[in-house]
Amino acid sequence: MTDSTAPTRLRVAALIDLPRSQQSGGHVKCWERLAAAAADGALPLDLTVYFSGATRTETLGPHAHIRQLPPVFSTARLKPILPYVPDHTDLAPYHPALARELAGYDAIHTTDGYFAFARTAERVSRRAAIPLVTSFHTDTPSYARIFTRQTIEKLFGSSWLGRKLIEDWHLPERQETKMTAKLRDHVRRCRYALVTRAEDFTLAESVLGKDSVRHLRLGVDRAVFGPHRRARESVERDYAIPHDRLVVLFVGRLDVGKNIYTLIEAMETLIAEGLPLHLIAAGIGPAADDLKKRLAGHVAVPGFVQPDELARLYASVDVLALASEVEIRSMAGVEALTSGCPVLVSKKSGVAELFNHTPAMETVESGVEPWTTALRNFAAEPARRDAMRETATAYGRTHLASWQDVLAEDLFAVWWEAARGKKPDLNKTPKNAA
Repeated sequence: MTDSTAPTRLRVAALIDLPRSQQSGGHVKCWERLAAAAADGALPLDLTVYFSGATRTETLGPHAHIRQLPPVFSTARLKPILPYVPDHTDLAPYHPALARELAGYDAIHTTDGYFAFARTAERVSRRAAIPLVTSFHTDTPSYARIFTRQTIEKLFGSSWLGRKLIEDWHLPERQETKMTAKLRDHVRRCRYALVTRAEDFTLAESVLGKDSVRHLRLGVDRAVFGPHRRARESVERDYAIPHDRLVVLFVGRLDVGKNIYTLIEAMETLIAEGLPLHLIAAGIGPAADDLKKRLAGHVAVPGFVQPDELARLYASVDVLALASEVEIRSMAGVEALTSGCPVLVSKKSGVAELFNHTPAMETVESGVEPWTTALRNFAAEPARRDAMRETATAYGRTHLASWQDVLAEDLFAVWWEAARGKKPDLNKTPKNAA
């Protein structure tokens, strides 16, 4: 029987303007896991997570759904003129079908400030007085700079016009500035912003004030990821890795945005020196062929790797290399630490700050030479590798949240405040609230 004093369930729409697939990155995977966490109905919450894609509704539980809506104008239409797009999104200024559905929610949560879903949410929020909450997941301004430069180089090469656009007119940097301005404008329309990096806190605080900015963690599923998944011998067999190799794992898109070429060049140098290194590059992208050619005999490029297999890899390899310099969050980092895997991570990315600079993570300066030195030193110090593994295991056990914790403590509490104007008392919230 339902408790008559139970609070009304909060209806929340979370908007992720990206398609779902097995190859989707951390932004999509994060919200799939949060939707699954809502499925048990323990919170007085009705959550619908919207993605871009062919119309479909997936019911995870009585109070948790995943909904897909077709894009109005997808970046997929621009393939002929773009060299590479990591994830397609919707460039339309308004999404009529989404607007009709959003009108019935108590709060709307956006996960970018640029594309059709977010722009539609702004209009619905203003028209229907539905509060907006946003969270930072992808460093879109930095990616705009990186891929604008790549597009110019593809179209114009080293011609006079190409040099003019990059060196004199600074078009890549202008695009970065433009996207940052759009983000600030979107944050201004929101009641709360949830952030992970210190620099994102600073941006959001400058717009909303400190009291309206909250911290958002990443969760992890300890049943899937953990030291119990270690199986070094079978990994060596399955990936054709000689027994004497030190195994480096890279997880993510195989493209310039994830800084994969810095890792390739560092590995090339060390292999030429005779260091017994082997790279497993788990992901898809345009750099796959270069990996195979340049690191031949010292690399495995399996393509997309399912989470269960990733868990085996994290627990079995010697180190995870997070070379990307534009990360806001890092599911790979969370999953690696939970698995007891040491991590070498770009200092510029700020990922180490998210994990309190645990000694299980070593930061690496930008450039090929620092990465070469870091990998060389890591290979030469087995005692330090063992210490980092022990520290990672302990950190994963004591410091990392479950997805249920993230949903209840980080997100639901903010949604409730935005819609109801006060903090929820989760200790007094009946689990069977209707």
